[in-house]
Amino acid sequence: MDSIRENKVLATILGVIAAGVLGLGYLLFDAWGAYSTAKDEYVALGGQIAQIKGLALAPTEQNLKAKKALVDEYGANVSKLGGALLFLQPVPAPSKQAEFQTKLKDRVLQIKNLAQGLKVSLPPDFGLGFTEYLGALPTSDAVATELSGYLDGVEAIVKVALSSNVKSIDLLERAALPNENGAAQKPAQAGRPTAVGRPAAAQAALVEKRNVSIVMTLDQGTLQLIMSRLANPVDMKVRPDADQSFFTSLRVLRVENQAKEGPVRRESVAAMQASGGDTSSQPGGDSSSQPAAPAGANSALAPPPAAAADSVPVIGQELLKVQMEIDLVKFSDAVKVSTAP
Repeated sequence: MDSIRENKVLATILGVIAAGVLGLGYLLFDAWGAYSTAKDEYVALGGQIAQIKGLALAPTEQNLKAKKALVDEYGANVSKLGGALLFLQPVPAPSKQAEFQTKLKDRVLQIKNLAQGLKVSLPPDFGLGFTEYLGALPTSDAVATELSGYLDGVEAIVKVALSSNVKSIDLLERAALPNENGAAQKPAQAGRPTAVGRPAAAQAALVEKRNVSIVMTLDQGTLQLIMSRLANPVDMKVRPDADQSFFTSLRVLRVENQAKEGPVRRESVAAMQASGGDTSSQPGGDSSSQPAAPAGANSALAPPPAAAADSVPVIGQELLKVQMEIDLVKFSDAVKVSTAP
């Protein structure tokens, strides 16, 4: 007590600090309690909402109208998206059998000239996947029209590969159309009875996928560029000035190094010696073999000779052998849905 009376200022400060600590402690305890209560209420409310969402709607007229309005809105949005997709994808112009063959020969010649200018190797029997039609006509004009659009999509893929600086295209194959060999498409199983005895409605396919398989030799940067451009409709346009683009989906990608085994140590040493040149010209070599400085060159200092290479890259320099299976996606009129009963 005597010390407090002797140091009243210090005692007052300590008392204020103690009161402040007690007050802040009370506020912290009260806030923590309020937080715990709010958290428990939030968790309980979330559980109730999840339970309500899992319950079936009551069969009332109000719920029926609300659900129908939501279904109509969803169907309208899907129809808008489907219309945009149908507008953006190319529609093949009607083609005669002979016209398709002429078009095929012209496109094959153009691709070969383009590959020759870019120094890209093509298979000896290269025909954009339609080699059989270089000497034969399609079975009908309808098939020729479908093949014409198919040819445009394959050509777009090949042009993307060529313009991305691939080293070679080793193989190019395509899947045949369902009605290409004269066989009609398999009819939809409409009216097929189900387990409960009612006929099942025939469902039209939303998309038609046409598979193209291509094997190429390239480097890592070119592979990344091709994958990016295949996913970009701007790079898959029918023509640079056209609005229509082909939609592609990379279904399978197989990549392997062209060199199956890693570099041998002596090959790396030989590469370093070849890149380093004559060691006698390097620092520490025989000075007698170095050429004498010309007269009057004292005013300018000659740069020192380059140091010998102490490392060479041994990983990432080999080419890649890549196989891609690409789906050309063709949307049908079924993407426009109707919510009418």
